[in-house]
Amino acid sequence: MKKILVIIFIGFLTTSISAQDYKFGKVSKAELEEKVYALDSSANAVVLYKSRKTSFNYVQGEGFQQKTEIHERIKIYNKEGYRWATKLIKYYVPDTGDKENVSKLSAKTYVLENGKVKGYKVQKNQIFTEKNNKYWSQKKITMPNLSDGCVIEWKYEINSPYKGISKVELQYAIPIKKVVCRISMPEYFKYNEKQLGYLDINKIDGYENDEINLQYKSRSQNGAWDPVKTNYSTETVRLTNKISKIDMENIPAILEEDYVDNIANYKSAIHYELSSVQYPNDPIKLYSTSWEAVAKTLYKESDFGGEIEKRNYFKEDLTALIKGETDETKKALLIFEYVKQKVKWNKYYGITTDEGVKQAYKKGTGNIADINLILTAMLQEAGLKAYPVVSSTRNHGIPIFPTLSGLNYVLASVKINEKVILLDASVKNSKPNILPKRAINWNGLLVGSKGNFDQVSLSNSQKAGVNSTILATLDNEGEINGMCRTKYSNYFEMRYRDVYGDLNEEELLSKIEEANNNIEIEEIKIQNKKEIYKPLSEMFSFTSEDLVTTSNDKIFVKPMLFNCITENKFKLKSRDYPVDFTTKSSKRYSTSITIPEGYEVESLPENIAIGLPDNYGIYRFKVVKEGNKINTISDLSINTVIYPARYYQELKEFYKLIVKKNAEQVVLKKV
Repeated sequence: MKKILVIIFIGFLTTSISAQDYKFGKVSKAELEEKVYALDSSANAVVLYKSRKTSFNYVQGEGFQQKTEIHERIKIYNKEGYRWATKLIKYYVPDTGDKENVSKLSAKTYVLENGKVKGYKVQKNQIFTEKNNKYWSQKKITMPNLSDGCVIEWKYEINSPYKGISKVELQYAIPIKKVVCRISMPEYFKYNEKQLGYLDINKIDGYENDEINLQYKSRSQNGAWDPVKTNYSTETVRLTNKISKIDMENIPAILEEDYVDNIANYKSAIHYELSSVQYPNDPIKLYSTSWEAVAKTLYKESDFGGEIEKRNYFKEDLTALIKGETDETKKALLIFEYVKQKVKWNKYYGITTDEGVKQAYKKGTGNIADINLILTAMLQEAGLKAYPVVSSTRNHGIPIFPTLSGLNYVLASVKINEKVILLDASVKNSKPNILPKRAINWNGLLVGSKGNFDQVSLSNSQKAGVNSTILATLDNEGEINGMCRTKYSNYFEMRYRDVYGDLNEEELLSKIEEANNNIEIEEIKIQNKKEIYKPLSEMFSFTSEDLVTTSNDKIFVKPMLFNCITENKFKLKSRDYPVDFTTKSSKRYSTSITIPEGYEVESLPENIAIGLPDNYGIYRFKVVKEGNKINTISDLSINTVIYPARYYQELKEFYKLIVKKNAEQVVLKKV
């Protein structure tokens, strides 16, 4: 019996010691002393606890008001984890209409001082309110007194008059030890739910009874000379709330690596879409929408469809611009380039205009909708079949449901010879069907006349290319001199102009040298750097001693010199989300090296040809000796924009072999 009691007591003691107090401010000494996260020693920080509660409270005269309570506690292990000490709280505050607000905001940093837990509260002057645009604002908190091993914590409420429930995030780029969530939805509101990500979400649904007490006031008078009486009555309305609860532990971080559109698209989460509202004795009001409904709504919006109808402000300029031009393609290009020069982008997104197209045209600056709606209107006025295309940028995510709030970008489209051509006049170096990276995000919604719609792919349809040729001479001292000429096309051409187009010669030389293994460039020439409709090429002469290694009577040199792939970007053990290459591409590098007199080739790398599944990509490498020259061709072709995650291991091995092959050297020996 004593043994049993001892075992029970030890079990109780263990449970008490390991039990965690998640109340705000109850940070333990053990949490601060923790040096590393046991389940992931590479983590720079970990979410110790995350709690979210969303509920609806009825306020007489105002209706249901939504309240979302957030509490997060984060452990920071080292300086790399400090970036988690800045919190942004986004909330909806349109210039007109109902607004959300943030309340009960409190935050603290905890550290160990002389073996005791010390908390530092964030002061009011350390909380900043920033206006993002005419719809959204954010609170920004930068936590004070950070140090390795500290714990930070915040809590706040978002109060909203709206019924839409924001996404429930269940995974971060750092691990989460424990997350709890409670969503309470009145029976009058119906939502569609969609789970994203690759984790099994432990969600339990149930129902709870609730009641609303309504008060009524009336006045009565018995006779003409009697005083007026105020009468009060109360009515209790009973209802049922649907309750969704989530309680999960030890959630792994979603690790981000290169070639992903937006990692937030693949984090485990639950999205809610309001589908209908029906109060007692009232007809049902449907909210669940379709892309057709979205298109029709936009078309009727005064600051979208209404802005396209405005024409008088540019008619005179347009007439002069296209006078005598009958070719549709040339006409579209004239208008496209004119709008680029006329109205500059102010770096603000949005699917509706800010100050209006007329004002943007007059001022010469506007948001993305201003610019591309002006372009659309001018194309239409010129007699072309042109329509706006609304979409979401990469950092905004992929719309899960048909929605207006999930869209934040506008392009123009024009149909010529039965082909839809996409245009973005906010980018000075863009060309038809060559979009900036921010806009390449799955599909867009083409809004036709009277709200007709179509979905169009936002992928750059033209394969991007790099074609580079090096002619070099190697001397017996290990120095190499040569000439490199590279041609760029399509997306790579636009990106090159964006990066290098506005640099002076000194800046350009420095950037190119750094990008090419720190070779010394003696002279450089960029052909058609500003003329975007002419082929772009780069040519420079170079010298280097670092590309060659000498040892006794031997010389070692990589046959591709500096045109090598030296790093495999795909390093994860596994990857659950697709690889996004942004564009299909072709990269062809050829090199011819003249070897010095008195030397001969002892060995050359072997030739290879390798491919990816389903013809997604191919790589060929060929090196031969021809007389006193070593001629090499490296040819990499990626034939897809989106590469499926199920073939990740094949892709990882593919690039591993390329890097290995590019590292191999030609060995020359003295005769």
